Amino acid sequence: MNVKPTDEKTYSYRKRFGKFGIDARSLRWKSKEAAEVRYKELTSDINFEGKNILDVGCGFADVIPFILKKAKNIKYTGVDLVPEFIKVCKEKYKIYRFINSDYFAKPLLEKFDIILASGSLNSNTPYAVNFRKKAIKTMFDHANETIAFNMSGGHPQPKNEKGKGVYYADSMDILNYCFAFTSRIIFRHHYRKNDFTIVMFR
Repeated sequence: MNVKPTDEKTYSYRKRFGKFGIDARSLRWKSKEAAEVRYKELTSDINFEGKNILDVGCGFADVIPFILKKAKNIKYTGVDLVPEFIKVCKEKYKIYRFINSDYFAKPLLEKFDIILASGSLNSNTPYAVNFRKKAIKTMFDHANETIAFNMSGGHPQPKNEKGKGVYYADSMDILNYCFAFTSRIIFRHHYRKNDFTIVMFR
């Protein structure tokens, strides 16, 4: 697949998809196992039964099996910037809804009971910390009950190298920011070096 770098937000993912296909490496995970440990932590503290769920940056919607281990009845929407990913999702899971869109730039008007984001807040974007905090606020504003996200980083903040695709956040800075919205928070950082998960309840 030939991909031209006309869209900086999707170029690297589309290029990797052309190389790896339906593989965790196309989503910038090191391996399937690296992705799955994050899905497990992301979903472990949430009751999904009967809920309307939004998965921001859904990739290939690989979190769905982890949700279905905990719930029989769900309404799921996946949104992703990369059209190739959305096409794969629609072929894999015909009963769910998938949208090709930049959610953080233009959120869907509707609200959801639960909003998830796995790997969507890792990119080394300009003003990386501000982007992450704005994204958290956007998700929380559009969630009726719960948001859960993971992020690369830790405390003390790991060193960030110029030119790298991943930005490592200070987990305590992010956690303290989340407390401005709710005191009902679960913070998980035991499962993998330089990665953490935050679950926020209304």
